[in-house]
Amino acid sequence: MAHLTLFFLGTFQVTLGGKPVTAFVSDKARALLAYLAVEADRPHRRETLAGLLWPDCPQTAALNSLRQALFNLRQVISGQNASSPVLFITRQTIQFNPHGDHWLDVAAFTQRLAANRHHAHPLRELCELCLRHLQQAAELYRGNFLEGLTLKDSLAFDEWALLKREWLHNQALDVFQRLADYHEGCGHHEQARQYALRQIELDPWREEAHQQLMRVLAFNGLRSAAMAQYETCRRILADELGVEPTPETTAMYERIRAGAYQS
Repeated sequence: MAHLTLFFLGTFQVTLGGKPVTAFVSDKARALLAYLAVEADRPHRRETLAGLLWPDCPQTAALNSLRQALFNLRQVISGQNASSPVLFITRQTIQFNPHGDHWLDVAAFTQRLAANRHHAHPLRELCELCLRHLQQAAELYRGNFLEGLTLKDSLAFDEWALLKREWLHNQALDVFQRLADYHEGCGHHEQARQYALRQIELDPWREEAHQQLMRVLAFNGLRSAAMAQYETCRRILADELGVEPTPETTAMYERIRAGAYQS
């Protein structure tokens, strides 16, 4: 069977047998695939899916649109030599085959988090195995969930995607912070800098990430860059939120200016 690969962290991307799949008839078809793949633990009634994606249409028209989108999915994501179906389809329900030959980045990301969470030691400690899991999760998180995919006429789908996006976003921030903390504690300043930057990319107002970046830059002998990072933080907070940095951030800036945190 041609291996189906689904990338939903960042922009929507699908490959089949290593080749990009681009023949989706609409964003509704992409949204249907994303919803079914992420919620693959159960079958979904056709009426529910039709209402999710075509809420303003009469049910008969919505169900017909669902059939057309489903026909498109079956054409573009099913390999010719498939030994098991990608989708389980009945007259009443549709389910993405959770045991089929596919790989989903969202599932891989959450599996790494679960493996780390269930390891037998205090949660915030990092053994070699947990460190590897977090590094793999960090590599998987290319960007926000279904970035750029919205359905203007389907509030319910957009709300579902937003909740998933926010949860995954917060999990990613935690991953990057834990990795930054670990590398800072080990004196790996460049790695700590990269993970602090990833936090700021996801959340420009995250002062603790700005503080960490200032600190590791100073420890790495880049005092001017550390001071410039404070100004960047101050400008972002002023422009976007209309607030000043916290006293803790300003105090760190003053300590760096006075020559603290030198390696």
